[in-house]
Amino acid sequence: MADKRFILELGKLLIAAAWADGNLTTTEINGLKELLFQLPDISGEEWMELELYMASPVGEEERQRLLDRVLGRMGSAEDKALALEAMGKLASPGASESDQQREVVQQLRDDLEQGSSGFFSHLQRPFRRMLNLRGQQYTEEHDRESRLEDFIKNTIYFQVSMELRDRGITFDLPDADIRKLCLAAGLMARVAGIDHVVSPEETKVMSGVLQRRWTLTEEQAQLVAEISHHRIFRGLDGVRLVKRFKDLTTRIERQEFLHCLFEVANAADQTALEEIEEIRSIARGMDLTHQDFLDAKLAIPREDRSGL
Repeated sequence: MADKRFILELGKLLIAAAWADGNLTTTEINGLKELLFQLPDISGEEWMELELYMASPVGEEERQRLLDRVLGRMGSAEDKALALEAMGKLASPGASESDQQREVVQQLRDDLEQGSSGFFSHLQRPFRRMLNLRGQQYTEEHDRESRLEDFIKNTIYFQVSMELRDRGITFDLPDADIRKLCLAAGLMARVAGIDHVVSPEETKVMSGVLQRRWTLTEEQAQLVAEISHHRIFRGLDGVRLVKRFKDLTTRIERQEFLHCLFEVANAADQTALEEIEEIRSIARGMDLTHQDFLDAKLAIPREDRSGL
């Protein structure tokens, strides 16, 4: 896995390149954000750090420092792979193999592989065109402010939507339901991952809940479960998850969902005290009563209560 700081430095390098002529249009900013959204493991707080670089021009000395740091990390296989993958995403979606964008991307990949300082000179002129193409498509397909809110407040939803697009998978559900199930998956992952491990049994139960309550296919449910695991282990904000889920659900839905959380907690071996306390905390955050908590806990059949 690439180092966290390197991911941020790579993002800053792309922003610095976009500022090369001292100006960024709204369309170029949209294209830049759409590109940066695809860097892995960026939290809401780290996104704010990247936004600072988009707020005002980046000088030549800072650009060179960022380039030197990125080139200096090309000895790491993980960092190198991330940088080359990011370069591969510069071309706007739908660009043909013969498109000039592809030629530029290959040149930039070569620059990084060879540690060439010609990276900026090869990037500056075509980068603006590529950002404009991305920004135009982004503006046409998505509401920018809504996407930014999704990224900061519910990164599971954002990552699922990006992954669905890349894999060509679709959910035959209203957007509000997709947001709700992503939040639910994040909360289930918090319970499953309280011991820093998510077992295959817990994943199976999570997938089953998603299939049962939102009529997802096995492939769709597995995708959401996997993404929720990854995001939880990277510090997804549990308070925000609970608040957003509460805002989007009825009291009855929240009461029923507590049962699902206990299913996850009881999926493997003995249910840990930490899992029970996490569910108790989630219940309080969703404005449910202690009796609601007990009703959900005791709804697990006696013969299945390995740790309850």
